[in-house]
Amino acid sequence: MGNKKLNRGCLKIFQLLKLLYEDNADYDSVVKIFKDETEGQSANTIQVNLNKYFNTLKIFGIKIKKENNKFKLLSSLYSMNFTVEDLKAISILASSIDKFPELDLTQDVNEFIQSLEARMNNEDKNKLNNFSKNIHANNSFYYTNFREQIKQCEQVCKDNFNINLIYTKRNKEISCKCTPKEVLYDSKNAYLKIYDIQKRQHYEIPISNILSITELPQMSNKIEMKTTVVFKLKNRLAKTYKLKENEYSEGFDEEGNQTIVNKSGVLNTLIPRLLRYSYDCEIITPKYLREEMKSIINEIINQYEE
Repeated sequence: MGNKKLNRGCLKIFQLLKLLYEDNADYDSVVKIFKDETEGQSANTIQVNLNKYFNTLKIFGIKIKKENNKFKLLSSLYSMNFTVEDLKAISILASSIDKFPELDLTQDVNEFIQSLEARMNNEDKNKLNNFSKNIHANNSFYYTNFREQIKQCEQVCKDNFNINLIYTKRNKEISCKCTPKEVLYDSKNAYLKIYDIQKRQHYEIPISNILSITELPQMSNKIEMKTTVVFKLKNRLAKTYKLKENEYSEGFDEEGNQTIVNKSGVLNTLIPRLLRYSYDCEIITPKYLREEMKSIINEIINQYEE
């Protein structure tokens, strides 16, 4: 008799799990599974009996919440492996839900994200939560002003030809012969990553600043190179600085200065950040970036001297 009762209890748990994984665990359907234990009982007693089974599932790491008269999975029997890039993509998608034009699409995407979260381990959930707190995405540019320009940039990257690029930088028009590498995104902008053939340096050009792109007959060199920036932090900042993603420290020198190596990539966001550190920051390499920083600082000084 005891074994039969145990088998019935196991069967009920599997039926409950089936409803939860199918996202069909509304209150009435769940109560129906446990009908022989809940029939004729008060709502409080029914909930006590349900909690008995929910607590059994918690032992195996399965967490459940009740939302709008429906039970939903907060975690799963198994977890999927998510990379940092996966979690960033999910975070950006989640932050964009309210911009979708159709309510049904918003609902479907939201349920999809919830199903992914249910299959994350606690470490990945914490990472996703941190990304969601820090992201302030404004993706409307992609669907409006610069959609065609972004498509053009993506196409020239695929075509495998060098290009002549004309763009604006600090209100100056610049022309360069370059190799298009890839289209990059941060939380607010899209960039075309290029390799300037004459200067032999990589740049990320905001797509909104591009005036024209002309394909040249020469095939492009698709060898990928990462831009590594080494800078020195001084004074109090050297002690309080918190390493950013894709950064590591090479330690402190005798004067208490800290050397940081940054391999993140997008210089358009790195340079303004380093400028904010003022006298407490010095770029060591690459040399062209030192010159770029000098040029920016001199332009700012000239504006105040005029």
